[in-house]
Amino acid sequence: MLEDFKLRVFLEVASCGSFTTAAGRLGISQPAVSQSINTLEKLLGVQLLTRARGEAYLTAEGRALKEYAEKILYWYDAASSMFGSSGRLTFNRPVRIAADEVLASYLLPRALVTLYASHPELGFQIGPIGGESLPRNVFEVPLEYDGSVPGTHFGTPSDADVELSVSPSPETMDFEGESRLLGVMDAVLVTSPLNRALANSVQGDAKPFSTLAGVHVSNRFAVWDRYLPSLSADIIARTTVNSSSIEAVKSMVMASQSLAGLLPAISVRSELQSGALIQLPVQLPQHAFDIHFNPLPEFAGKDVCKLLRQALATSL
Repeated sequence: MLEDFKLRVFLEVASCGSFTTAAGRLGISQPAVSQSINTLEKLLGVQLLTRARGEAYLTAEGRALKEYAEKILYWYDAASSMFGSSGRLTFNRPVRIAADEVLASYLLPRALVTLYASHPELGFQIGPIGGESLPRNVFEVPLEYDGSVPGTHFGTPSDADVELSVSPSPETMDFEGESRLLGVMDAVLVTSPLNRALANSVQGDAKPFSTLAGVHVSNRFAVWDRYLPSLSADIIARTTVNSSSIEAVKSMVMASQSLAGLLPAISVRSELQSGALIQLPVQLPQHAFDIHFNPLPEFAGKDVCKLLRQALATSL
C-alpha cells in the first residue's frame, strides 16, 4: 500500500499518547517510533509532540499536521486501490446511489467530484429512494418517514448499491442504526444582509439570541417543510412560508428585509461563504437530521463502498 509510514507512526502516537503503545500497535520497536517522529520534526522544522513521563501530547503544530496527515493517508489509500486486484473498482458498471433529495442536491455533488478526481474510471448513477427514474434536475420522490426510531427499519436497498437517507435525529438508536449513521445534517437559521435588525445582532450591535424564539417578533420565518413537525406553535404562527423546495426558501430569504430562513446547513454553504446569507447565532439541535448510509451486503465489502463513505463523511 502506498503511504508515508512516518505519518502513520505520527498519527498512532497522536491517537494513543504514548510512544511505547504506538510501537506495540504498529509492531515495531519503540526506538523506531522515536526515530520516525524525530525525522518528521527535523523535516518540518517544528516540534510536533511534547514528551513528559512516558506520555506524548500534540503541540499546536502537531495538531495542524494531524489534520493534513489524515487526509494524506486517505488519498494514499485511494490511489492504492486504483491498482492491483482492487484496481477496477466497479468493473465498468456505475455505482448506483439512491439518495434523499437534499443529500442528492447538496452533499453528493461535493463528495463525488472529490472521489472522481482520484478515480476517473468511476461512474455514478443517482436516483431517488424508491427506484423510480429521475426527472431532469428535479427529485420528485420525497423520503417517507413513519416516526419509528432510525436503525430499526433499514431493510435492503432496492435498485441501488447504496441508499442515502435522512430522518429526524433520535435520542436513542440501536446498534444497526449506529453502524449505518454517516453523520448529522445540522439546521441553521439564516437571513439576508438586507435584514438589518438581524444582521446587526450578528455584528454585535444588538444583544445576541440563543433560541429560535429569541428572534424579534417583527421578523417572520421561511421554513423547509420537513422542520414543521419539530416547530413550536408560536414559531409556526410566525411562519410566512414553508416549502419542500430549499431553493425557494433561500431565494425568498435573500430577497427579504424581514425573513429568517430555517434550512439545512449543507444547503447554504456557498451562500454563507459569499455573504449572500448570514448565519444567526441560534442553537438548533432539535431540528437535526441523521444521515444514513445503507449499502447492499455484497457492496458493503468493496473498496469503492469504503471510498464513497469516506468521501461523503469528509464532505460533511
